[in-house]
Amino acid sequence: MVTLLFIWIVSMLFSAEFVLSLSMFLLVAMALFELQINGQHIRFGLRRGLSDNLKRYWNDKAFILISIPFFLVLFSALWSGDTGYTIERLRIKLPFLILPFAFVSMPRLTKREVLTVLYFLVLVMTIACVYVGMNYLANFDAVNEMIGKGKPIPTPSNHIRFSLVLSFSIISGAALYYEGFYLQYKWERWLIPLATLFLFGFIHILSVRSGLVVLYLAIFFVSIRYAYLTRRYAVVAAVLLALVSLPILTYQAVPSFRQKINYARWDFMQYMQGTGQYYSDSERFMSMEVGLRIGNEHPVFGVGAGDLKKEVKAVYADSFEGKQDPKMPHSQFLSIYAGTGMLGLLLFLFGFFFPLFYKRRYQSLLFLAFHVIIFFSFFMENTIENNFGVSFYLLGALLGLRFLDPPPESMFSDSN
Repeated sequence: MVTLLFIWIVSMLFSAEFVLSLSMFLLVAMALFELQINGQHIRFGLRRGLSDNLKRYWNDKAFILISIPFFLVLFSALWSGDTGYTIERLRIKLPFLILPFAFVSMPRLTKREVLTVLYFLVLVMTIACVYVGMNYLANFDAVNEMIGKGKPIPTPSNHIRFSLVLSFSIISGAALYYEGFYLQYKWERWLIPLATLFLFGFIHILSVRSGLVVLYLAIFFVSIRYAYLTRRYAVVAAVLLALVSLPILTYQAVPSFRQKINYARWDFMQYMQGTGQYYSDSERFMSMEVGLRIGNEHPVFGVGAGDLKKEVKAVYADSFEGKQDPKMPHSQFLSIYAGTGMLGLLLFLFGFFFPLFYKRRYQSLLFLAFHVIIFFSFFMENTIENNFGVSFYLLGALLGLRFLDPPPESMFSDSN
């Protein structure tokens, strides 16, 4: 299983969607079937413990409720007229339905196995960031010019989701260092903090605001929780002071960060003056306005997740007379509100927070940080509306749920 998780991480980060889908399919296949070879006798069929796994799955409501995003699209198909787009949304959300049972059916990962997966994530992310950084240096002036026009530094996959994984990798590196983890050699204990510090510096160079904001918020919430548990207020105060001062210092020292901030400020001014329809941030704000308008016109059940794209196009055509390219609402919350109404949004939030609080899994500082990263990304990103986002969310959520049952003693748990 750990090997499949390695493949999952690599294919996710480098947008190898076929390999990513294959790794998910194999996880499901392993949950349903088994192959036994005893000399010349070969048996292939349904897994003998399938009924027990079904009972275990049903008894842990967190694994069931994590499937809510799939069922929101499925049920809203009753009032969605665009069958093609509905099927596309169901395909994207299908992992929410099948992967929870797959994880329940697999043997529970040991603490060392989970740490090994996180270690692999940190190392792969470090290699990816070295590649991105070398490409940036090789095209320094051209890339900085792109940043000044609202374009991102090129990354192996979607730059926003890439930055979200990068933020979680930094938190994971801190957890590995706290645990004193090493895979084989003791010198790896120093490799982990060096890689983590590199990633922390690089996320400021990458300057994707979504990743930076959720990283700082995750550190903030974890620090507050840590201070409450340990009463080490001076240490936490120093961390919070660093969170305030670092962006200021980074603005002075890192050209890409300075370019991004200057562009964001200028773009916002264009939006406020009503002249920003051709700029990235302004387009984002306009898409959110459209999503809010659609939701407010259909506040209870929404227009149907399958009809959201069609409705967005209609509103853009009406409001901008075809002069603006339609953009889906740049917020997961607004997309769900517009597609399935306030009822769907409330169900979605319940399904999101239930795994965190059920069986007090919020005691895991790492699991808490992961949920902070995902939750705050929902405000400005459609995080789980593509394969990358769905894969990242389910990887962190299901890995945490499977490991934290029952909650163990570690940095993952604040109950020391």
